[in-house]
Amino acid sequence: MRRLALLALLAVLAWSTVWPASAESPARQRVARINGGWPIDDFTLIDQRGTPFTRQQLRGRWTLVLFGDTHCGEPCTTVLSALRGMSERIAPTQKLKTTQVLFISLGGDTPADLARYLAPFDKRFVGVSGSPAAIERLADDLGVAETLPVPGESESTHVLVLVDPEAVVWGQFLPPFDAMMLTARYLKTRVGR
Repeated sequence: MRRLALLALLAVLAWSTVWPASAESPARQRVARINGGWPIDDFTLIDQRGTPFTRQQLRGRWTLVLFGDTHCGEPCTTVLSALRGMSERIAPTQKLKTTQVLFISLGGDTPADLARYLAPFDKRFVGVSGSPAAIERLADDLGVAETLPVPGESESTHVLVLVDPEAVVWGQFLPPFDAMMLTARYLKTRVGR
């Protein structure tokens, strides 16, 4: 019995020295949980249909909030593609009905710009814009004012803020963004609430 255990241990050690470092699993989806959270104050922005978008539209669903602009290139498209993949994965479930993606424009994009930009990703994604002061206030309220990407800068880091159905900031999803990992962490978050 002891000899069998020793052989098993040697096999594991031999395998670990042969296994290449590049074959490790991809980085895990990182989540920053904000203990207790805090409610979001009232705000009014304009969505891609030209109608007001307020705090009330956050109530009753989980909202993933992304700040960017229609010219930010790869950083925004990477996150939006992962969110599209997540939406496709949860589409067969009821969870899609209580999930929304909110893209907040930092670059003064018009409703028409936002509609064109978001259409290839998912028709359910909501794009909003507003005055710089209103967006700055909301970014501060969401706890990301210091980490906002610079409009049009392709090297900016993007963070997804997760808001729960009571319009309370729950936490942040941090890069890297992968559809499968993001979906798993998002669903686990909803269950663990």
